[in-house]
Amino acid sequence: MEITKHEEIIYPYLENPLDIYTFDNGYKAVLAYKKSPIINISSWVKTGSINENSQNNGVSHFVEHLLFKGTNKYPAGVFDKTMEQLGGIINAATWKDYTFYYINIPKEHYKIALEMHGDMIVDAIFPKEEIGSAFNPEGKAPEDKRERYVVIEEIKMGEDNNWRKVYKSLNNVMYEKHPYKREVIGTKEIIANISQEEIMRYYKTFYTPENITTIVAGDFDKNEMINLIKENFKFKKSNLEPSKPDERIIETRIKNPQTIINYSEVNTGYLMIGALCDSAKNLKETIALDLLSTILGDGKSSRLYSALIEKPDEPYYYQIESCHYQFRDGDNFFIEANFDADKKDIVIDELKGYLKNLEHINEDEFNKAKKRAKVNFVQDSEMVADIADSIGYWMSVCDDITLANKYLDTLDKIDCNYLEEIARKYLNPEYVSASMILPKLSEEKK
Repeated sequence: MEITKHEEIIYPYLENPLDIYTFDNGYKAVLAYKKSPIINISSWVKTGSINENSQNNGVSHFVEHLLFKGTNKYPAGVFDKTMEQLGGIINAATWKDYTFYYINIPKEHYKIALEMHGDMIVDAIFPKEEIGSAFNPEGKAPEDKRERYVVIEEIKMGEDNNWRKVYKSLNNVMYEKHPYKREVIGTKEIIANISQEEIMRYYKTFYTPENITTIVAGDFDKNEMINLIKENFKFKKSNLEPSKPDERIIETRIKNPQTIINYSEVNTGYLMIGALCDSAKNLKETIALDLLSTILGDGKSSRLYSALIEKPDEPYYYQIESCHYQFRDGDNFFIEANFDADKKDIVIDELKGYLKNLEHINEDEFNKAKKRAKVNFVQDSEMVADIADSIGYWMSVCDDITLANKYLDTLDKIDCNYLEEIARKYLNPEYVSASMILPKLSEEKK
């Protein structure tokens, strides 16, 4: 594995440029130097539920669990135990566009951490005894209770979460065909029966060098570090037939807006309203949507909280907020509300009215949102873990690290008129879908 390209990229609030190395197989390594007693090592893989299909939905998350279950060199449990003994913190996460694995380790132990981390990424073996036997998820639990059982229990816990349920229904109807419509965690039926061969097929298809970026943030010698990375990330070729994900047709507007109502053993109503937007790499629009989310429903000074919880003498909303998720193939914008179920007939239209009113932004709330965005951006450079996470986002979701340097200038070019334009473009009430959970008593009264 040889380096074919080395770039030095200025990165916000770092004294030294990032060193970005591209290897002849497409693998990338990013070195971010910052004085710190801790070194953060992370590998970001450009795969998640975006690369799944109806037969393997949930495999990305399952692989995340199983990657810690041993390699040809280190049996299951050795990596975790070694890092813990050295004071390291390890974890991983799976999302729609990516899966990432990280270690925070005292810098005196970074060599063994990098070696074991690289081994885990490139040589996972998914032992059958660690996966566990297939079983009926609605029947008796298996005797071995290995990782297959653990993930299914996690899925079951989510089924009891009201916000998870309302989001699942909404997400499913926001998209027509795009893989984003499925849950990242997958289904009990698939996880209970997916074979080791299919898991390995997915891993070999998407955990390939061109899909992986390793980021090291902290205090180190860069020449020594890049040589260690070359030694520890030696990828192996596969003879397996590739896993085939679903076709990805970009959807940035809901084509068939609708409202889904489900009933459950709850005492209050749960509601999510959602809209589709353009890709996260559309930097100006993405920043504008962040600002709109802050103005609308982020914190006690937001429009929704102030008007619907703080000011009324008898508020009928118990929780309300908005959020903006950034994705490779198109962002999501949500309003989430927990409310008095007796008000079920008015809440959706009421909240759509607040979306409509985003066509009118005043300078005071705009400036507050802008200051909040700048503070959040600065905070991403304070800790080595935050630095690595932000680099991973720009490179894995946006495919463009240079957008980080354009962020503040782009933010300063946005004004109230532009925010209103973006609100009309994406947050028009005619373009949104809604999902609601109501008490079963409400169903009986219909």
